[in-house]
Amino acid sequence: MPARAMYRLRFRSPVHIGERGVGLEVTRTHLPADTLFGAICSIWRELYGVAALRRDVLDWFTEDEGGAEPFFLSSAFPFAGDVRFFPKPVGQLASVDLHEGDEKAFKRVRYVSERVFEAITHAEPIAFHSSLCIANGTAWVTEEEKAHLAAWTDDATGDIVLWKTVVVPRVTLDRLTAASQIWHFGEVHFAEGVGLWFAVEFHPDHGASLRRRFEAVLSALGDSGIGGERGAGRGLFDVEGPADAALPGRDGADRCLTLSPVCPKDAAEFRRLTGTGAAYELVPRRGWVTSPEAGNLRRKVVWMFAEGSVLTTAPVPRAGRLVNVAPDVCPHEVWRYGYAFPLGMAAPSG
Repeated sequence: MPARAMYRLRFRSPVHIGERGVGLEVTRTHLPADTLFGAICSIWRELYGVAALRRDVLDWFTEDEGGAEPFFLSSAFPFAGDVRFFPKPVGQLASVDLHEGDEKAFKRVRYVSERVFEAITHAEPIAFHSSLCIANGTAWVTEEEKAHLAAWTDDATGDIVLWKTVVVPRVTLDRLTAASQIWHFGEVHFAEGVGLWFAVEFHPDHGASLRRRFEAVLSALGDSGIGGERGAGRGLFDVEGPADAALPGRDGADRCLTLSPVCPKDAAEFRRLTGTGAAYELVPRRGWVTSPEAGNLRRKVVWMFAEGSVLTTAPVPRAGRLVNVAPDVCPHEVWRYGYAFPLGMAAPSG
């Protein structure tokens, strides 16, 4: 069985995680697995060289048969103290009892706490009330968890504030005319004791040496930064872990919820994943090439299932693939990670 581990990222500076918007003013509050994988590969290359990156990581993912991939990643989601957050499952949640008038508040929720997530994935009845929403209405917790998170209460608003999104004005100068132009940049500030967590499944056949290299790369990534504006000191973090990565989810369920964006291998796999009981969101994934040979080239756009999508049981060994998104003029391949990180989700009773 794969060895599963959890790592926590405690940010030493604000972070910008690109989101679709007008310019750079919009930022995510979680770190998608494909962004994390790309950053890990970039640092792996810097530390160990291109040949080692191919030998240790990429060649295993690009084999036709699959099943020997060295590791699989979840996306990184917020945590505060001992409370971990998960993506709110997509679709109608029959086990959730909505109080009258709370429909709009429920639609605003992006994350659910671990206890809420466990109840939903096990199809256990759970009541939603807007009073249980924190972080400007984006996270749903239980009464007990809300009391546990009371230390992050903002005195001015009375809300529990775990992070803040700030839009910072910047000025750029035209190289020819020296004329100034204002632009805006969005960044997330995590409160003390708050950060992002993610899970990794390591393949046992690759041994402890690969895991040591992975953790060395992750540590180096924390010192170089992740996301946008790394040259200005954004996205720096300290790594905690590995720790036990026990995750909620229903064993033996006929559906699964993915904790990472997924790109199906082909049309046949797409049909298998979107069978009866599926509920999913498709999102475009885009960005820039960051290698020394092809910096500032745009990657090709690929559409993927978003985190929180509920899919019919993923085929063995693992749904998804790496996608080559290199632009036509790029001198090398550019791989975007698109493997599922599935947790079982029970079908609603009745």
